[in-house]
Amino acid sequence: MDPLTKNSVLKAFAWCGPVFVITYLICWIGLGHNLPPPNFMDMTGVELVEQYYGKYQADIKLGMTLSTFVGLIYLGWSCTLASIMTENDAGTSLFSYLELAGGLLTAWLLAFCPAIWLSCAVYAYLVDPNIILMVHSFTWFIYDMTYMITGFQLLGIGLYTVFHKTQKVFPAWAGWSAIAVGVIFLPLTLIPYMPTGPFAVGGTWNFYIVFGTWGFAFFCVYSYFIFKELNRQRAVILTERTG
Repeated sequence: MDPLTKNSVLKAFAWCGPVFVITYLICWIGLGHNLPPPNFMDMTGVELVEQYYGKYQADIKLGMTLSTFVGLIYLGWSCTLASIMTENDAGTSLFSYLELAGGLLTAWLLAFCPAIWLSCAVYAYLVDPNIILMVHSFTWFIYDMTYMITGFQLLGIGLYTVFHKTQKVFPAWAGWSAIAVGVIFLPLTLIPYMPTGPFAVGGTWNFYIVFGTWGFAFFCVYSYFIFKELNRQRAVILTERTG
């Protein structure tokens, strides 16, 4: 592929990241009424239907329908990151594989779980409310407690950044930041045991801090350096062609 064309393709897929974040916030958070999500650990099936799926049924159906598409856009960004990592491998293939595999499975999770919540909204008044509660909670356990999927993505890019000292794309502090975000995920394991408080499903730590630090300390940081590197590469290509 022509280097300039390759750069344009990579930049297009890099934009999948910001597009994903903005649209997912609108669809999953906004239309899905997940700010914060309902505290299912402290609700009966009837309460969940009356206060959430029944009350916001039309919004949730639309939000989760769109989220099943939007969630998979994250894959394009993850692939772009893996591509930049492999350009100067230096024996770090394992790390790029971890990042890519983690990004792939994270994208699937971001689409798969909304599809199940969509079914809860569709059948909210057609089945026993306790079935809705069981399916809803089962899906949240998958969504939150399989955090090691994204954890391996964070570990892969973090170790690559820290140990691949000859690469100049990502600073070492960004790698440590990614690893720290993975550590912050650990209390998600407490969700089944904490019906209220900071470690509940919509608690200060397990919702706001976990998702917030992922967004800012990892995603925004690496998105910035991805675009910075692609712009640098493009400038080099154009300089070589005109020089």
